[in-house]
Amino acid sequence: MAKTTNVTAGDLNYDKYANEIYDDDIRRSIPGHDNLHKELINTVREYSKDHEMMKILELGIGTGLTSETILEVVPTASLKAVDFSKQMMDGAKKRLAKFKVDYLLGDYSEMNFDTDFDMVVSVIGIHHQKDEGKRLLFKKILDSLKAGGVFIFGDLVTYKNKYKAAVNDARHYHHLVENARDEKSLEEWAHHHKFLNVLAPIENQITWLKEVGFSSVEVRYEYLNTALIIAKK
Repeated sequence: MAKTTNVTAGDLNYDKYANEIYDDDIRRSIPGHDNLHKELINTVREYSKDHEMMKILELGIGTGLTSETILEVVPTASLKAVDFSKQMMDGAKKRLAKFKVDYLLGDYSEMNFDTDFDMVVSVIGIHHQKDEGKRLLFKKILDSLKAGGVFIFGDLVTYKNKYKAAVNDARHYHHLVENARDEKSLEEWAHHHKFLNVLAPIENQITWLKEVGFSSVEVRYEYLNTALIIAKK
């Protein structure tokens, strides 16, 4: 099967900065990043009421920022974390040392997952899958969840309406220009967003999630090109 991930870890900004600087850059370059995480916390709290001993799979752990957010809410949960950047994973291991985490280094599009997770999480990562890769990954995620499990999917998206897509792109880049840490950071993140991202219309992704078998799909947060989708098995 052809490779569906459109980048390698070396193509991205992962290995250029210490993890704490990368976290700062993510907030500066992704409009709505903090508000997405606030809604993510609400979703985790809502779902974890009846699942104290949750098993969670995170696809693209990065620096561990999202994982830490989740595990502070459900510290009894066990987490399996996947990423294809060793530097990011090494930083996440330090950050999450007090929690129960199992780490897998590699490209999650090329992995088989266990089938007993209560929750699968991916934040700002699946947009590096080509469209067919997204569809295949959504099916793998569905199959990895227990009955009643939930997929928390935060990512960069675009829209079928070309005018809305164009305006959101413009505002996204304006946010980046206004908030970049310095000129070098602006150059790298603008290149990343313009040439390395594979954004799919949110409408298509909702359809794909339903087509693979998720019983309900809800958009919980939406701001410019940033969205949080909750899909339940």
